[in-house]
Amino acid sequence: MRVSTRQVQFTAINGILDRQSKLSKTQQQMATGKRVLTPADDPVAATRIHSLRESIDILEQYQSNADQVKNRLASEEGVIKGVVDTLQRVRELAVKGANGSLSQLDRRSIAKEVYTRLEALLGMANTMDANGEYIFAGNRGSTPPFVESGGGVVYNGDDGQRRLQIGPDFYVANGDAGSDVFMRIKNGNKIFATEYDPANTGTATIDAGRVDDISLYTSHDYTISFPAAGQVLVTDDTLGTPVAGFPQPFTPGDEILFDGVAVTVSGDPTVGVDTFTVKPSGSQDIFTTVKRLADALNLSSGVASDQVKANMEITRSIGELDNALEHFLNVSASIGSRLNSVDSQTFMNEDSLLSLKEVKSSLEDLDYAEAVGRLNLQMVGMEAAQQVYLKMQGLSLFEFMR
Repeated sequence: MRVSTRQVQFTAINGILDRQSKLSKTQQQMATGKRVLTPADDPVAATRIHSLRESIDILEQYQSNADQVKNRLASEEGVIKGVVDTLQRVRELAVKGANGSLSQLDRRSIAKEVYTRLEALLGMANTMDANGEYIFAGNRGSTPPFVESGGGVVYNGDDGQRRLQIGPDFYVANGDAGSDVFMRIKNGNKIFATEYDPANTGTATIDAGRVDDISLYTSHDYTISFPAAGQVLVTDDTLGTPVAGFPQPFTPGDEILFDGVAVTVSGDPTVGVDTFTVKPSGSQDIFTTVKRLADALNLSSGVASDQVKANMEITRSIGELDNALEHFLNVSASIGSRLNSVDSQTFMNEDSLLSLKEVKSSLEDLDYAEAVGRLNLQMVGMEAAQQVYLKMQGLSLFEFMR
């Protein structure tokens, strides 16, 4: 078979170009540190690498979400700690104000600090996170959640909780709605609450009461009145009838027992005028609790019945501040529990990420020792191909026809 000069040159050039291509591929692998640059390099490995990349991206997003949750919960935890510290100080002031030897001027001085603490509580409730969103506004992060209105504080947020996924089938709330944190705190003794009628004119007071027999407790509304001297009447307002066994003889300071409830009325009630109520405990916001205490301490009236009411408010506020402190400590415990869960899941995610990246590296990353040896061999082959091409340039009959 005859081989033309052109064919010889074509074959030699193709050989050189092929070696250049392989050499370039090796150089590119060494420059990137990757063995698999395109699916054609290793189809099976490329498919597996693509799957691993997706899994790694998902885990990294979980980690990013976990960081967001931790940062926001840490901010909330700091606010709750500040609230607890503030309420502990308010309680100290309430105990101090309950001292019967204090003058009205002394109590008004204490009231000033309580009002200041109330403003501090409102400020903490409207705390913003690092992203400029209100922590306790629920899903309305751009709206100040707590606003003073009509002598009280109203909540403008919602009850929503943002839940972020930090692991497979694992979602964590990154905050708490302000309605749950600041507005829904049990009043009274957390079973029922006693209250005086603002129209009372006597010097009688009622305590927070206790549950004498939970099996008899009805959760009804009751009114305690004094229809005649030395008599007490308990009316079941839910049924609209007097409680069985009433009216009864009344002695100030003795417990009044009815339907599993035990309350004590002390002092002298105005017959036919003064009344007290007993109702199931409801929700009372912390701002109302602190404001009622401050208003009671700030009382300027010298009327005996007004002083008695103020004393009842101060005494009751101590119990309700205890309820609030317990409530906020429970919120803090819930935050701590979530932070612990986030930390645990973060560690699991990190372990999974490390494992996936190691597998991906074994499939994708270049073995530099092997690559260097292959590069040297390809360079030698390239030089040999070039030398052969030069030699073949001289294999022409025309060179011998001079």
